[in-house]
Amino acid sequence: MKRVQVYDMDGTIVDSLHRYRTIRNPDGTERIDLEYWRANEYRAMDDKLLPLAEQYKADLADPDCYVIIATARVINRPDARFIEQVLGLPDFIISRKPNDSQSGKTLKCNGLARFFNLPQFQKAEWAFYEDNLDYLGAVCQRFPKIKPVFCASQQGH
Repeated sequence: MKRVQVYDMDGTIVDSLHRYRTIRNPDGTERIDLEYWRANEYRAMDDKLLPLAEQYKADLADPDCYVIIATARVINRPDARFIEQVLGLPDFIISRKPNDSQSGKTLKCNGLARFFNLPQFQKAEWAFYEDNLDYLGAVCQRFPKIKPVFCASQQGH
């Protein structure tokens, strides 16, 4: 394997703003309104592809590239259908399990850790596409081999 491309979904390769909103914490910071997100999960097929999805699809077609989606979403039926029918199936998906409340950065770091001990990935070039600076920083600090690629979006909370 020559390359490993890790893609966040929301705000990076997928526009799901139609079912996304934020709420203010008592300290004034914003965070995703998870109750609203979960109430609208059924609308996943209304999500749209962002421009970076073209690169994602090209990476899927490259036999020397291993493609990973690393998302803090719980992948339910509508999400799985969107991935299969619109986005394209990656080689591996790191996602949240139902009732999992760990941070997105912990979820993504722990999900990627398994790959760094496998011989087929030792010499590969790695890149991580993410719109949440906290997640991006945590992953790339834990795995210095990964090239960070920040994708500015309105969903990076």
